[in-house]
Amino acid sequence: MTGLSGSRSIFAVILLEIALGSLAVLWVTPVWGVVKRGYFLLVAATVLTCAVLGQIAASGPLGHLDAGRAQTALWAFTALSAAFLAALMASRMRLARVVGVLGVPAGAWAIVEIAVVRGDGDAGRTVAGAVAMLTGAAFLGVTWDGMVLGHWYLVDRKLTASPMKALSLAFSGAVLLGLVSATLGRGGEVTAAERGLNPLLLVSSLTLYLAIGLVAVNALLAFFVHKLVAEGSIRAATGMLYLAVIMAFSAEFAAKARFFTI
Repeated sequence: MTGLSGSRSIFAVILLEIALGSLAVLWVTPVWGVVKRGYFLLVAATVLTCAVLGQIAASGPLGHLDAGRAQTALWAFTALSAAFLAALMASRMRLARVVGVLGVPAGAWAIVEIAVVRGDGDAGRTVAGAVAMLTGAAFLGVTWDGMVLGHWYLVDRKLTASPMKALSLAFSGAVLLGLVSATLGRGGEVTAAERGLNPLLLVSSLTLYLAIGLVAVNALLAFFVHKLVAEGSIRAATGMLYLAVIMAFSAEFAAKARFFTI
């Protein structure tokens, strides 16, 4: 086990996943040029907040490991996140789109570098780490952006249902990616690091089962979200996405609690 473990590493990765996933979803769903600037400002504020907090949380573990490339990648992602928000606030939409798109590979680079640190020279662990974090980012990003978009319909009453339909379909697909992230948190005996997180983790493999169970709850919620959006019940679908956000975050925490303690 490397020094990249414990609660700070878990929170750093989850925050990075939210930031990267939320930013990436803006470019893979049909919201740009359709939804007004305010929606992008809300998402961009989330991206920057999570990037900064993730940077702070990761500074300790990565600093002790002398992981220079991972720290550089995190700084690059945070800087691009700040530039994205600044461009949006200045109504420089074309610039914002360029900077926002560049932020996605920067965030992916940060995740890969963290996976390299965790892998500690083991190629299999490195690949598994990158896959677990990238799929987790997609899972959290789609869930968060969908919930924010659902609330945006209260502001923009003329917005068509097309963006929300696209997000509901993306959420269904993201649940499958969330399952991949969850299953990559292996079972086995509880470690000393886990005992310091929560007494419940003294039960062997509990976090693995909890993560998979919470993803399964999201699968059920995805079914209802899709049906409600198809019927035009955006408010009801948003309520379901409220629950989905809580379940998705909990699932990722459970998955990464196991992932960063073995």
